[in-house]
Amino acid sequence: MRKTTLIGVALTVALFSASALACDAMGPGTHMGQLMSVDPANNSFTIRDAQSGGPITFNADADILKALKAHTGSLTVDYEESDAGNKAVGVSF
Repeated sequence: MRKTTLIGVALTVALFSASALACDAMGPGTHMGQLMSVDPANNSFTIRDAQSGGPITFNADADILKALKAHTGSLTVDYEESDAGNKAVGVSF
């Protein structure tokens, strides 16, 4: 019983560590996370970042927002930084 618990704890730590490093491993201009909200009025959406656990908001065009309305769960966002904020240039599920 104790050995099984120890193995379970080790697997949990390993999986958490892998997702925590996900964004850094993907390179610059890419974030991975859980979709939290879509705000068509402000042409934006927010994810919970897989690495930091914090929210990140992206500006997006109507095509990206339309695709996100029907989506729940994990996604990868390719973006460009500008003075106006993070502009999503692509998303993948």
